[in-house]
Amino acid sequence: MTKLTSLPQAAPHSATELVFDTIYEAVVRLKLPPGTRVSEAKVAEQLGVSRQPVRDAFFRLANRGFLLIRPQRATLVTRISEAKVCRAAFIRIALETACIKAVIERVTEAQLSELHALLRAQGDVVAREDREAFHLLDEAFHERLCDIAGQSKVWYLIREQKGHMDRARFLSLSFNQSSAHAEHAQILTAIKARDLISASERLEAHLTKIRSHLAQIRLAHSAYFEEER
Repeated sequence: MTKLTSLPQAAPHSATELVFDTIYEAVVRLKLPPGTRVSEAKVAEQLGVSRQPVRDAFFRLANRGFLLIRPQRATLVTRISEAKVCRAAFIRIALETACIKAVIERVTEAQLSELHALLRAQGDVVAREDREAFHLLDEAFHERLCDIAGQSKVWYLIREQKGHMDRARFLSLSFNQSSAHAEHAQILTAIKARDLISASERLEAHLTKIRSHLAQIRLAHSAYFEEER
């Protein structure tokens, strides 16, 4: 199993939350790829916590569909389900496009400058082909849109739902960073123009793109996916 390192915490967290967040991010960023065995004892040792918070975090992750807990057998990171990816995309599109109207109504010049700064940072990491850094900046761009809309809690709901989509999107960043960056720029251009129809359409197209990428991702990483039925 890949050695885990605790994520830095912005505020005091319980041991269970620390373990959950650390494993969740390792799964989403494929540091713990689908099919990996994970051990309560090893996770507890690596993160410096007792077994109980690890057990609780494993249970939460299993309920989210990221771990397969099998009695008397090894716990595994689940394989990627195309159906779950598409379901997560559907939920995310519904929530984020609902925020765009408020973004256009509320956005200030200072906030537009912040979004442009995020795009410039994304451009820098595209040039370096840094998939993990781009993923973090991608998250920051979409989270900032929810904040500007006055709906910061919506991002929490999105994060709760989008993990299965994120695993596939992280794999797509091996070939899709430039396109994703360009799509963010198009969304921002529409927001700056206060063009609700264009902004909504471009955001939906951007978030829907993962569906068309699934075949290519599966071809390159077939072992990471559930068998099609």
